[in-house]
Amino acid sequence: MKYSLWSIILIFAFILSIFFSFNIWKKNRIIIDAPSYYTYLPATFIYGDLHLNFIDRNPAFFKNRIWYYKIKDGKRLIKHPVGISVALSPFFLAGHLAAKITGGLQDGYSLCYQNAASIGVLFYLFIGLFYLRKLLLNYFSEKITALTLISIVLGTNLLWYSSFEGLMPHAISFSLLCVCLYHFYAWLKNASRKNLLLFAAVFGLSILIRPLALTIGLYFLVVAVLSKGGFRQLWEFLQPQLGNIILALFLVIAIASLQLMYWKYATGYWIYDVYIDEHFVFSSPQMSLFLFSFRKGVFVYTPILLFAVIGFIRLYKIQRAIFYGTVILMPVTVFLLSSWWAWSYGICWGMRPMIDYYSLLSIPLASGFAMLFSKKMFAFIGSALVVLLIALNLFQTWQYKNGLIHYDDMTRKAYIKGFFQTRPSPEWQDLLRPYDWDRRIKGLPQIENYKAYFESCYGRYYVYFRGANMQYVAINPKAQNAVAAYAKEYSADVCSFTVRDLGNGTAGIVSSDEHFLSVSSMYDNVLIANADRAGANELFEIVYLEEDDNRIALKSKATGKYVTMSPAFPNILFATADTIGRNEIFRLFVIEVNQARY
Repeated sequence: MKYSLWSIILIFAFILSIFFSFNIWKKNRIIIDAPSYYTYLPATFIYGDLHLNFIDRNPAFFKNRIWYYKIKDGKRLIKHPVGISVALSPFFLAGHLAAKITGGLQDGYSLCYQNAASIGVLFYLFIGLFYLRKLLLNYFSEKITALTLISIVLGTNLLWYSSFEGLMPHAISFSLLCVCLYHFYAWLKNASRKNLLLFAAVFGLSILIRPLALTIGLYFLVVAVLSKGGFRQLWEFLQPQLGNIILALFLVIAIASLQLMYWKYATGYWIYDVYIDEHFVFSSPQMSLFLFSFRKGVFVYTPILLFAVIGFIRLYKIQRAIFYGTVILMPVTVFLLSSWWAWSYGICWGMRPMIDYYSLLSIPLASGFAMLFSKKMFAFIGSALVVLLIALNLFQTWQYKNGLIHYDDMTRKAYIKGFFQTRPSPEWQDLLRPYDWDRRIKGLPQIENYKAYFESCYGRYYVYFRGANMQYVAINPKAQNAVAAYAKEYSADVCSFTVRDLGNGTAGIVSSDEHFLSVSSMYDNVLIANADRAGANELFEIVYLEEDDNRIALKSKATGKYVTMSPAFPNILFATADTIGRNEIFRLFVIEVNQARY
């Protein structure tokens, strides 16, 4: 029985059910970075202007649909590569025809175009899985191949980027590399001109979509050398094919150079740094965070890939060329990807740039499954674990869609707290922690949340507080400078404070207009920012709930009580609590960029 073929049918039935269950086909899919990848299509086929001057005719319509940089001489430049538009161009034209036949809007963005593009993504995915199946069957059984195909789609974030955000480049890039792998291995085996040229054409398109795919050439080189037994034997294999190899190199360069042609057309230069305000930070790669952090770590949010790690043990014994090719390329890839200034890649589900490399990891993944299922005593446990990991991915994909896994601010505590949650809670949201990307792009270390650090900032930097209601502590000048946790957004004028060490374990908290926070015995011990100097009512003890966290409580020396947040809006602060509970806990944040005046 052809289990592997049925697995592809199952995958597509599942993805189609997602499209209709969540009405994806009725919704806008040109989101996140997709507008930039997609812009070439309407600009070329609808408006006939890659300089993007047509935007000026209807700027309101194109405001959120087209991204571009303004460069010298007022020229406009599309940021992302042209490859996805090239890959989807036949489907875009089909959508244009469908819009004309049905009387729909022929603007390049209506649902006719988007649905045609989504069909294109699924077409590429089907082709990719078809060739990946053929490749895996050269080394593994029908059952192992079927399990690998299902796992690589339903057990990873490839599912999300094949459906909800299919117009991002990852599903197509993954699929093209699957085709590359098949034709490359077929060429090594039979020296077929057809396989070589197909490999070259598809690899050229892969580079056009994701220029970093060029580094995968290292994988192909290592595998070729080791498969043939060394450089001398490889040269003997290549010599009779030099003409075909030159043609293949020309094909790769010709396709990949379409990007250079666009840059020349748009800027006047063959080579142009499109990432004007973004760059790699090679001096500070975040490899461990990239792989293992709860913010976006590969093995945290795609744990089924751990089977690929196990698979390297078996792969070393039976396919050393593939083993060395993979283990040499992947550290280089992780180093490069984690050196990008935004190493978690912004708004995305899981570590999306790794999706492209699932094609390469599918062989060690299948090897891991084969190793596990070769022993009956582990087969049942392995089967159950694979099913659970696929179910986990499906559930967490649903969580991500519903905002129950944050796109970039996750922490270990937030992950554990929200592991089974089906609706967001203030307690979970309070555990999220933004990353300071401004510091990252400047090459500065992140600000760590620990007591000694905060104490070192007293009097040096401004700070701000956030209450358990997720609102910022602010001064209300319309209410006699009463202090309350009511600001939905941080504002430097009313939310900035300085902590001044007053000795004996006490501190004064000074507002940005140089008034101490004071406990007013006249008004039920409410906090008011009105004192010019520190007296008994202005003394507080800052209680750190954990040494390595920014959760604190404030205890008034005047009342001996903890500062508490009134549960009713406007959430005024009173120094009246006997113990520390939810409403007595605040988050403390330092603003290092703003030097305090003390």
